[in-house]
Amino acid sequence: MNAHPRRIPHHTPAAHALQWLREGWRLFATHPGEWVLMALLILVSLTLVGIVPMIGRILAMVLLQILAGGMLAAAHSVHETGKLRFSHFFDGFRLHPGNLALVGMLFGLALTLAGFATFLIAIAISAVSHLLSNLPFGLDMLIQALFADWTVTLVAVIVMLLALWFTPALVMLDRVPPFDAMRLSLRACLRNGGATLMLAAILAIVVPAFVTLTLGFGIFIVVPLVATTVYASYRDVFQIPDSAPQAAPAPDSVAAADSTPDKES
Repeated sequence: MNAHPRRIPHHTPAAHALQWLREGWRLFATHPGEWVLMALLILVSLTLVGIVPMIGRILAMVLLQILAGGMLAAAHSVHETGKLRFSHFFDGFRLHPGNLALVGMLFGLALTLAGFATFLIAIAISAVSHLLSNLPFGLDMLIQALFADWTVTLVAVIVMLLALWFTPALVMLDRVPPFDAMRLSLRACLRNGGATLMLAAILAIVVPAFVTLTLGFGIFIVVPLVATTVYASYRDVFQIPDSAPQAAPAPDSVAAADSTPDKES
C-alpha cells in the first residue's frame, strides 16, 4: 500500500468485465466465511447508522467508504499473499479514515444536492410549460416534470457512481487524495466505457435475480463479490504489477559463500 506518484488508467476491452468478475469470485472463494461475515457487519452497520434523523444518509455513505477501504485492503492481501485476516476489515479506520470519510461525505452531499436540484428543475419545467401553453396545470405537465426529474437524477447518479468506482481503491491502496481519486475514477470509467457498461449490465440483471432466488441471503455474497470485483478491475485498468517475490540465492553463490574461509581477527 505504498504511495504511487501517478496512476494512469489504461483502456481495456469490454470482455475484460468478465475477467474482473472471475477474478473477483476467485478472491471471494478462497475465504468465503470471512467475506460473508464482513458483509453482515457492513449491512448491520449501515442499517443502524441510516436511521439517524437528518444526517443518516450522509453518515451511511461515510461509513460505507471506510468499510469499503477495509474490504479492498482484504482483497489486496488475498491477491498478494493468499491470506485474509479479519482485522483487514478495519484497515480503513486504521490507515486512511479521514480521506475515505471525505469521499463518503462528498458522495452523500452530492446525492442530497442532486435530489434538491432535480426538484427545482421539475418545478421550473412545470411552470414554464404552464406559461407557454396558457393552460391549467394538468396531468401531461406533471408527467413531463417527473420525466425531467428522473432523467436528471439518473444522469447525476451515474456520474457519481463512475467517479466513485475506483476511488476507495486509489485512496486506500495508493494514497491518492480524494478529489484526485474521484477525477481519476471518472476518467478511467469513461476510458473503459465498454467494460464498464458490460459490468453494469451484468450486475443490474444478475444481482437482483440472484438475491431474489436466494430469498435475500445472496446479498451476503454479492457485497464482498462487488468489492473483490472492484479490486480486480482496479488492478487491470491501472495495470498494477504483482509484487515480485524475493529471489533465492543461486546455488553457486551459496557454495562460494560457504567455502570462503573466515577472516582472522
